[in-house]
Amino acid sequence: MIRHIVLVLGLCILCNSSAYSQVENSFQLVKAKAINRNLALQFPVDRSFQGIQATFSDPQILIDTLDQTIKLQMTVSANSAEQHFSAKLVFTGDMKFDLFLESYLFEDLVLDSFKIEQDSYVDSQPTVKIIKQSLINNFEDIELFNLTELNSFSPKRAADEIEISMGQLRFIWH
Repeated sequence: MIRHIVLVLGLCILCNSSAYSQVENSFQLVKAKAINRNLALQFPVDRSFQGIQATFSDPQILIDTLDQTIKLQMTVSANSAEQHFSAKLVFTGDMKFDLFLESYLFEDLVLDSFKIEQDSYVDSQPTVKIIKQSLINNFEDIELFNLTELNSFSPKRAADEIEISMGQLRFIWH
């Protein structure tokens, strides 16, 4: 009888440990659309510096499978009287996990490209200079997504591995 109890307990422990390891070896796919929806909730962002008022809007995550990089694109616009200025900005940065927020953030933004789309200013150089030097530097960390909002079963810690693929990120926990 004791052998049977020990055998049953042993089998239960084996079953539970394999189930536990399956939970630990989990993954979460996060599509660019989901990240973009979360980014849209944080924008537009208005900034002003030295009399220049700029609005940052239309954020989108750019997932590059060839370079294995993630970038953030947005539009900046400034208006003054009858003058209008807008440009597309692309930032590089670091994707880091914030344990307290249980979120992945895009930190340490660095301007990668600045493409003017519309410019009716007589002299837009001061505006461009202020946007590049001052307004961009005022960005705090941008939340890409929250693990809890995506999947309540995901581990609440940084992924051990992140795979970049077409239009999505795959977070893997070992």
